[in-house]
Amino acid sequence: MKAVLIKTPAGLRGSTPADQDAWAKFRRRLETMKPGKWLRFEWSSPRNGRHHRKLMALLQLIAENSETYPTVEKALIAVKLVTGHFDLMADPKTGEIIQIPKSISYEAMGQEDFDAWYSEAIDGVLQHILATMPRETADRLLDLIVEGWA
Repeated sequence: MKAVLIKTPAGLRGSTPADQDAWAKFRRRLETMKPGKWLRFEWSSPRNGRHHRKLMALLQLIAENSETYPTVEKALIAVKLVTGHFDLMADPKTGEIIQIPKSISYEAMGQEDFDAWYSEAIDGVLQHILATMPRETADRLLDLIVEGWA
């Protein structure tokens, strides 16, 4: 069961009627659980949509300004690698250690983690992928791209 909750002066509330129903069901479940009973629980802070669009703008900026990473998909892989957001794995054919990019999906990364990762992404892109682009130029171009999508 998934629900998006918001903190109000009266306590936690679902952000939609369906989320409120899910939250009420979860609270009832907690109240009626017997001692020793297990319950798995996962949580994350919902991501900021504008911040996610800014990442998409960064990937577009890379694709438009890089011969090495000419698509958004390749740019995303490059950003994951430059930030160290990967797992190491042995190639089954060669035994060589390879980097497997991790997910940055909404489910895999909450807003707090995304904030930190995005900051690393900007730094990594400007140091290694678009190394000749000044930070001010990148910030201005990112804002223009995001504004153009609005």
